[in-house]
Amino acid sequence: MSAETTFFATQSGFRRWLEKNHDRASELWVGLHRRATGRPSITWPEAVDEALCFGWIDGKREGIDERSYRIRFTPRKAGSNWSVVNIERAKQLIDLGSMQPAGLRAFEKRTAEKAAAYAYEQRHGSVLDPDDQKRLRASDKAWDFFQAQPPWYRRTAIYWVVSAKREETRRKRLATLIEDSAAGRPIAPLARKAPTKAPAKAKAKTKATDPGTRTRSPRRKATDPGTRTRSPRR
Repeated sequence: MSAETTFFATQSGFRRWLEKNHDRASELWVGLHRRATGRPSITWPEAVDEALCFGWIDGKREGIDERSYRIRFTPRKAGSNWSVVNIERAKQLIDLGSMQPAGLRAFEKRTAEKAAAYAYEQRHGSVLDPDDQKRLRASDKAWDFFQAQPPWYRRTAIYWVVSAKREETRRKRLATLIEDSAAGRPIAPLARKAPTKAPAKAKAKTKATDPGTRTRSPRRKATDPGTRTRSPRR
């Protein structure tokens, strides 16, 4: 692993770094601890928010070990494609007063025509927006596995991501898609479980009776009504 990795325990820690370095650094690998570790760590959505505020964008993702991974952040290039989700999020950050001059300049330089085209494709063709596709491609293992899946799986998995009504949900689903693909497994909603065999029925000890056939007890030999039996004479 070539470049150094910087971990931030809080969102404000990454923001302070960007305040000092957004206009002079060319990249930063941000380390993130997985939630299961319980260690304090900035989350991916939080890191993306701060990057948007300063005109940066997330890119390549690499695993460090079982407990953590890292994401490469770089300044966004002028005229680069903006996803519909990031456009809406940037507007929210502007309303909140979090957007910085560098982030505002990058936002104003976006190509509106491309954003509109991707919005149409998302509604009608279920495609990932440019930023999300870049995130999926950033992991070689995830991208190779995803591309190897049949068309129905790719279409359905993408729709599962882009159909989320809340941005937070969409980001979580995208993270799940990337993580599962990198691990070589389908996402849970599309995982096909092996059919379970029904438990073998115990063999009946007695032969089942045909419901259409009645069984009769054996007949006793009838006595001829015209013949009487006499007790032997004494």
